[in-house]
Amino acid sequence: MTTMVCFEAAGEDYCLPVQVTRAVRTAETVIALPDPVPDVVGVIAGDPPLTVISALQSKGMQILVVDTGEKTFGLLVDKVTGLLRVDDDLIRPAPPGQQSPLISGTLDAEGHPVLVADPIALAGRL
Repeated sequence: MTTMVCFEAAGEDYCLPVQVTRAVRTAETVIALPDPVPDVVGVIAGDPPLTVISALQSKGMQILVVDTGEKTFGLLVDKVTGLLRVDDDLIRPAPPGQQSPLISGTLDAEGHPVLVADPIALAGRL
């Protein structure tokens, strides 16, 4: 069993494994960076400050703090919707057709598809 943090971004439902998520912060605290690389929206306070990305095209109100072990960063999301426990065997492979492999799989939550975001691929956007 895996516990996932579920969230919405750009009108779609996503999740990330709970073990890579550290906190939920408000997006009101984002400080814009001048001339950022694509997907970077700014930084939030921390020691050191954390870069915030919007790789899932969210214009959201919340930030998931993600720690891959190699990198810690903020992921801009519309809203965090809760936790979901899912049997590992029910996570299907990622659908074909991604230019960048940001989605590592899919799962079904009560008849509704949820995209499993890949934290390592997201960190690669930094």
